[in-house]
Amino acid sequence: MSGFLEDLTPQQAEELGKFRAAVADIPNKPEDNDRYYLKWLRARKFDVEKAIKMLRNHMAYREEVGVDALLQWSMPQVLTKYYPKGHFGEDRMGHPVWYCNLGNFDYRGILKSVTHEDLLKFTYYMLEKIVKLIKEYSEKNGPHIESVTTILDAEKLSFQRHYSWPGIQLSRQSMGILESNYPEILHRLVIIKAPKVYPLFYNLLKPFIDKRTRDKFVILSDNWQEELQKYISPDQLPQAYGGTRCEPDPWCSDYINHAGDVPPEYFLTNQTETDREEMDRVVVGRGGCCELEYQVELEGSLIRWEFISTGYNISYGLFYRDDSSKKKLKLEPVIPMRKADSHVVPEVGTYTCTAAGKYVVKFDNSYSWTRSKEVYFSIQVLPPNTEPRLPNLATGDEAAAVTIDTDNNSDDEFHDCENT
Repeated sequence: MSGFLEDLTPQQAEELGKFRAAVADIPNKPEDNDRYYLKWLRARKFDVEKAIKMLRNHMAYREEVGVDALLQWSMPQVLTKYYPKGHFGEDRMGHPVWYCNLGNFDYRGILKSVTHEDLLKFTYYMLEKIVKLIKEYSEKNGPHIESVTTILDAEKLSFQRHYSWPGIQLSRQSMGILESNYPEILHRLVIIKAPKVYPLFYNLLKPFIDKRTRDKFVILSDNWQEELQKYISPDQLPQAYGGTRCEPDPWCSDYINHAGDVPPEYFLTNQTETDREEMDRVVVGRGGCCELEYQVELEGSLIRWEFISTGYNISYGLFYRDDSSKKKLKLEPVIPMRKADSHVVPEVGTYTCTAAGKYVVKFDNSYSWTRSKEVYFSIQVLPPNTEPRLPNLATGDEAAAVTIDTDNNSDDEFHDCENT
């Protein structure tokens, strides 16, 4: 059986009853009905305990992100104009159709134009917008409409234009947000005009996509226009995709933003020399690293960082050590190490401290044995509830605990941490 409301086995119906009773105490759920509950159960293969944990984690996510206010967010103009997205029409089953012209996406330009935090917030915003769209179509076409069909146009996808390790990391993080908080949001993903390089990108993201989601991917052949009409009727398709709509504009540009190259005037430039004079400075030697230690007295405090590197990228991460622990050299990663293109755009972020203790910001240049890296940074520990914040999400691959030598730190404004 499929696990949908109209197609439940007796065992699945029993698990649904258990799940419904177990989450009855959760206030302010977005929905309170069996179709909603079944999404969480299907996502966890009807393992009730795992589904309960998933929903409770999602409710914590909603509170921390401030989901209810997201659709009123005034996003940076560059995301409005140059992020390829849009909704037009419905598929043959009544699901809304969402378009993404991935090949036309100037990923590098976007990464140069907005902060990592704004890109994460944009991910939350778009997912909530799609949820709202699905609800509208559910009211129009029936309660069985619980997901969206997505058309991914990959025609111009290229390794040279689209590959960026920070971009891949962000895509992985976005997939993690989707899989953890928006179960069963996808009815079908139809990839058209996929070039030979597409499998390379897919394999980079595949480990972060649940198999149930991957099974909804459909890659159309060279005869994609005819095959696409098996899923969407011509009167619901733009002319550019083999349909009959939006003449004389075959792309339906009033509904779908096909984006393009981001103009340089949107790029966030590095700080001016005057601004840098107000920041601390560190030189991270070739093949070396630097650790900066901060004492946090109150749970819920906010660590905020902003840094730029001169000429080249740098890796960074945030680690925690319990003051009461006797193993003073053991650090636990709270933000795993990731490379930041901070020589292109300032890296800005926050972390809400879940416990008091020592926190260590680590700059890592161990992957470069030919160049030292100069980093200008401002790191602050702010009292609880200082400002709105994003959730504490991993920004890269999981990192193991590390051992450091804290004697390398200095209280002087200039920190020379060249460790080889």
